[in-house]
Amino acid sequence: MMVPTRPAADFPDLIAGLLPAGSICTFSGASGVGKTAFAAREIIHALQHGLPIFGHPSTSPTCIGILACDRPWRDHRAWFEKAGCQHLTHWQQHDPALPTPDGLPRIVTRSLRDEEYPWEILRDFRNVHKTFRALVDSLQLPPGALLLVDPISLFIPGRLIDYKDVAIGMGLLDQQLKPLALTTLGVFHVSKQKAGGNDRYLRPQDRILGSNALLGYSETTFYLLSPSEAQKPHYEFGYVAHQLPEASFAFKRDKATGLFVPAAHLDLVQDEEQALAFLPENHEICLARSIWVKRICDALGCDPHQAEALIKRLWRAGRAEKVGRALWRRVKPH
Repeated sequence: MMVPTRPAADFPDLIAGLLPAGSICTFSGASGVGKTAFAAREIIHALQHGLPIFGHPSTSPTCIGILACDRPWRDHRAWFEKAGCQHLTHWQQHDPALPTPDGLPRIVTRSLRDEEYPWEILRDFRNVHKTFRALVDSLQLPPGALLLVDPISLFIPGRLIDYKDVAIGMGLLDQQLKPLALTTLGVFHVSKQKAGGNDRYLRPQDRILGSNALLGYSETTFYLLSPSEAQKPHYEFGYVAHQLPEASFAFKRDKATGLFVPAAHLDLVQDEEQALAFLPENHEICLARSIWVKRICDALGCDPHQAEALIKRLWRAGRAEKVGRALWRRVKPH
């Protein structure tokens, strides 16, 4: 096996304690729950721009590679474009020596569903890890890059419910990736959800197929649950890491874009819109502040201090203005 020109230890962790350099991490969720949409905005876009992720500072990788296997690239591309990801480059047009104009890491993509790919080769379970390595090599990712594989379970030989098969498979993939000094995020599907309310896995991570080996042989396990799975009014995203305490976060989906937004932020935006709706649409008609505050409190079930805070946010955003001592009206849009 070739020796890397630069080992993974030479590169900083993408997210300290969550995405260590050179590690394999997994991202699990039910089919159709929105894993691609979530990863596009909350992980890939944030890493490309060096933004904080889940409250942790991040470091941009040298490059980002995406190996999509289960759906045509048009499905994935729509989410990455909505998320604001830039420099999406097809693997056959990728030139590792060509930098991007703004210095952001390039996103190199390959989708097996868009090719005349010889799928039968994946039946050779003894050499499937080498097939995986050949696909990764085709992306021409430099050391220090991030690799997203969707789904990575396609390249694990054996049965995913068998601990030993998954452990061996993860070990073989790790051996293939180590010489490349890549940090890998592999997507898995959840398929162990029990139907009965009293007969279900208590921990979200236990619902992952092959979960025992995945937790043991991957650095961090990320998961995404739908509101019905989480039995909550929002999506639940969380992680189980070896270096940090496990944590979970509440998300909702923006109705206009379908992207995920922190639930608290989206709730606040919706509260602002509801508060603004009490001001007459006619910009010449004013509303007394006391009446506006009361209507907000009645509608949202909040106290006057919270209503006043919403009014202040609308004023700072330039959407409402004070007229006289205690009258308010909408700001006429330009």
